[in-house]
Amino acid sequence: MLEDRRRALLPLLEDGDPEIRQAASDALDALEAAAGIDSLLERLKTGERGERIAAAYALEKINLAGVFPALIEALQSDDPDLRGVVVQVLGRKKHPKTLGPLVKMLEDPEPGVQVEVIKSLAGFGDRRLPAYLAPLVGAENDQLALTAIEALGTLAFPEGEAPLIAALADARPEVRRLAAQMLGKLYL
Repeated sequence: MLEDRRRALLPLLEDGDPEIRQAASDALDALEAAAGIDSLLERLKTGERGERIAAAYALEKINLAGVFPALIEALQSDDPDLRGVVVQVLGRKKHPKTLGPLVKMLEDPEPGVQVEVIKSLAGFGDRRLPAYLAPLVGAENDQLALTAIEALGTLAFPEGEAPLIAALADARPEVRRLAAQMLGKLYL
């Protein structure tokens, strides 16, 4: 099946339209990644640090059910960089079954990972998310607070109003400024 797709796409690499050539090239890249899925899953689980990170990025291109359990398992890694990459990948894939594990990652001990989680969650458009993000608006870590405020504005649900209004009284001017800007983005 994958080989049939590959054979069908190869002639398009010579097409006169550059956009068609690019589409064919991208599709062939995705097919190559899918063909090596077992290897990628193994590298994600047992590879060296760089191999694990590269495998996580490669799995982003693959839309097979087996990818998600492996990525969710990688969220438990001791390596915060790998956790952050996996959060990014899951956020871009936006699979509904990954929403719960991503919300749990808001409790990650690394603020950098938490920031990536917030950014990823903002892309899901789930009305329950403002309740999870609200406590982070008052975080001591500036980047964490600002990212939570921006996510509430991106989500634009009225449920984000109360934490944004509370942030208007924050001692940090950048927090107050961003909260004011994001209040203007909420749905009425």
